[in-house]
Amino acid sequence: MDGRRVPSPLVVGRWVAPPRAGDGKAIKDRGDDGSVLLETAVAIPLLIAVAVALAWAISLTATTLALGDAARQVARDVARGVAVSAAIETAQATAPGASLQVTADGDFVVVLADKQVPAPTPILSGITVTLSQRVAIPREWT
Repeated sequence: MDGRRVPSPLVVGRWVAPPRAGDGKAIKDRGDDGSVLLETAVAIPLLIAVAVALAWAISLTATTLALGDAARQVARDVARGVAVSAAIETAQATAPGASLQVTADGDFVVVLADKQVPAPTPILSGITVTLSQRVAIPREWT
């Protein structure tokens, strides 16, 4: 050989610490034992909480869209001359449990749709979100 050091094929690409002083055997460092279990025990509930929050956010978005659809449907029907009670009854299928208020404001029909949405888990039972949509449509002249 020409004096260059050739690495062993078993340790190529990584550094291997020399054995510590003592009987010649490497001493195992026990500082990280159990850390994976602890990190997993903390991470899993947090991931579940994030998943529940995302699902609730998607549910709130879908409910808001349904409220807007119901309010537009009522406003359109009342603007065309349908009775208010019949229009609200028809829209209740689109947004069940919603409170629909119809106001005739001059040449416009204004509908306000509200709904209380509770939290999806029993642990958050005291939290509710109020969603509302307001729609104004001009009356149709016949």
